[in-house]
Amino acid sequence: MPNTLLTPDIIAREALLVLENNLVMANLVHRDYSAEFAQVGDTITIRKPATFVSYDFTDAITVQDTTEGSTTVKLDRHRDVSFAVTSKELSLDIQDFSEQLIQPAMRAQAQAIDQDILNEAANIPASVQAAASPTNLADIAALSKTLDLAKAPLDMRRLVLHPTHKYRYALTDNLSKVAYAGNGQTLRNAELGRIYSLDTYMDQNAPDTLASAAGTATGYTVTGAKGARKVALSSLSGAAVTVKTGDGFILDGRLYRFTADGTGVSGAMAEISIDMPLLADYTAAAVYVVRATHSLAFHRNAIALVTRPLSLPLGAAKAATINDRGMGVRVVYQYDTTTKKDTISLDILYGIKTLDANLAVKLVG
Repeated sequence: MPNTLLTPDIIAREALLVLENNLVMANLVHRDYSAEFAQVGDTITIRKPATFVSYDFTDAITVQDTTEGSTTVKLDRHRDVSFAVTSKELSLDIQDFSEQLIQPAMRAQAQAIDQDILNEAANIPASVQAAASPTNLADIAALSKTLDLAKAPLDMRRLVLHPTHKYRYALTDNLSKVAYAGNGQTLRNAELGRIYSLDTYMDQNAPDTLASAAGTATGYTVTGAKGARKVALSSLSGAAVTVKTGDGFILDGRLYRFTADGTGVSGAMAEISIDMPLLADYTAAAVYVVRATHSLAFHRNAIALVTRPLSLPLGAAKAATINDRGMGVRVVYQYDTTTKKDTISLDILYGIKTLDANLAVKLVG
């Protein structure tokens, strides 16, 4: 039968390839991977990059314990993309099937992973206020200086720029004019290269408001029920401050956005809708307000991405898990007799944790 041509194994291999080709942040941070199957919600122990102290040698050496370089990470990110396919679509060759279905699905997964990692900006206390109309690269120099003062290693330093920031600095004479930059790569290909010890990249998933003009609320707490698409705001930063559609907040590593405008009354807002259901119950939870453009400079060891393969479901006749270079994708087929279609699920499991907040600094505004 033609619908047996594209097996879960074939689709999983193609999906993993597409995913790896679309990741940005996941390839820049510390990675921890094991081939052992894990469940959603598992808490695992990972090894942190070791740190040591240099002692003066007198009469005897001081032996330092390297086993303390560990931390726990909860595998609480279970991302899924599922879609229905017909037997005709399953009979396509893998190239056509990939272009029509796998590539859009895995681009969504890659964007989710990158966004989740960049949301760790909420846990980074150091920040640099971005100039609205920079004429030079002083802001980027300030980022590098912050890492220098934190004694971050000079190798594996990265600067991941929001597109708004990228082109703001690309227009400065330092980068756009060959007389200053030494080549025309910024002008011709929008490549910024290495700046003040930072290898630069661009990621469209960096936190930012989607509003044309952000609201005036700079701080608040959130109350809401698990699964709800609405929250109450309290402890607003002013009696009548506003939030706008597209503004958002980061809570437990997730970025939620408001889907309506709102104005506080006496420092509170009884109800306002958000774009995603809350993952837990919250009462006056502290959040990180997102009302401005964010970029992130960091050393590789500042943030960890921890991945584990998902086990194959019991009784699933058509399922496969493919793992390669620290990333795994599970593919499961399910036939629906009502619609006479196969449903294909592509899911991944991972956790994220800030290992050392001193090794990162955010660019805001």
